[in-house]
Amino acid sequence: MIQTVISKLNSIARQCGIVIIKVNAGIHDPDVAIVEDKVIFMNVSFKTKFSYAFRLAHELAHLIDGDTGSQGVYAFSPYSKKMEERHAHEFALNFLAALFFQDTPAEYRNYVNFVDVLGLPAYFEDMAREAVMNA
Repeated sequence: MIQTVISKLNSIARQCGIVIIKVNAGIHDPDVAIVEDKVIFMNVSFKTKFSYAFRLAHELAHLIDGDTGSQGVYAFSPYSKKMEERHAHEFALNFLAALFFQDTPAEYRNYVNFVDVLGLPAYFEDMAREAVMNA
């Protein structure tokens, strides 16, 4: 299931003219989205509990949903309090929930498993619950 989701995210990136480049950087080097160039660098060596699928959806959010503010470069920073980061979290969760639960009736959706599969911390639960129930 997760590979299907990642394939769909890659396909959407291509349709939007976004280039995704996988890199083997240091374990502490986050993924990066460069707005003007429409490029995302995904660090496959990044040591984090956040899943690759969530990180990719998050970075795509910066480029697809118009984060064109003062920042030209966004580094994956899930604990940031910046509004752009919160917005990217919500966009990623809503997008992923729609992919995960498109054929699942609301009464059978489990947001706890969703959070688990994506490797999200507890403070994402409220956003995840809302995304799953609205998918």
